[in-house]
Amino acid sequence: MKKKEIITGIMVLLSVSLLSGYLLSWVYGATKPLIDEQKKIEAARINKEIFPEGARFSDIIKKEDITFVEVYDTAENITGRIFDVSSAGYGGTIIIKVGMDNDMKVKGVRILDHKETPGLGAKITGLGFLNQFKEKSGNYLYLKKDNPGGAIDAITGATISSRAVADGIRKLQEKFNGNLQ
Repeated sequence: MKKKEIITGIMVLLSVSLLSGYLLSWVYGATKPLIDEQKKIEAARINKEIFPEGARFSDIIKKEDITFVEVYDTAENITGRIFDVSSAGYGGTIIIKVGMDNDMKVKGVRILDHKETPGLGAKITGLGFLNQFKEKSGNYLYLKKDNPGGAIDAITGATISSRAVADGIRKLQEKFNGNLQ
């Protein structure tokens, strides 16, 4: 091969790479606002599922190492908070969204992300499991098999995943002990 052919090949490859990089960054810039808006809509939908009586939800607040939004009623009184919590499950970190009223009783729970075993640990996303946490606090947030006062049934074959969700919620409650001031 001649030196001129090699340089021409390099120039063509460089041009294609630069054009591809530019187009990729342009598409990212054009779609990022739309993706961010969809994420906000999804977060608002989940917040409303967890706290249906909430009239307004605050922007995200970070206190200590916990992220949450405050829930307001129609009179603009804080009726509770919705927290983002992470807990170590069988397959990795489980990201949990937990709504708690002012007495730190659970209003609702949703799993945002997990890497649990499909067909077993992944059942933690089901409402049958998650609804067990509603209106519970304190020792009731333990699995029945871990604590005689516990009120949560573990998913058969997925005790580690079930325990991770219960422990994450209970540890959040213990951390704040009803005091977010």
